[in-house]
Amino acid sequence: MPKLMGNLQIKLNPGNEGERPYFEVVFVPYAGRLNTKPAKVNNLDDLVALLADLKLSEDEAQKWAGRARSQGVVIIPSFERTDILLKEMGLLV
Repeated sequence: MPKLMGNLQIKLNPGNEGERPYFEVVFVPYAGRLNTKPAKVNNLDDLVALLADLKLSEDEAQKWAGRARSQGVVIIPSFERTDILLKEMGLLV
């Protein structure tokens, strides 16, 4: 079970006409080519739950979710997790 290291990018997408706003979470590896895909969550509570499932503490998850809501884009640096966990959360193909 290899560990992958990179950044976790959280973007607030305001949505288009007829589409509700959502958060997009993407794992961006430091090196190598990986099949990554964005995970979409519809609201702040779901974003906090996703970040907690990615093994961030509840306080850290709340902090990053709040920043994403207010700033629009945040990057969590030096994010290291196993490939299995990232696949389970839908961030890797």
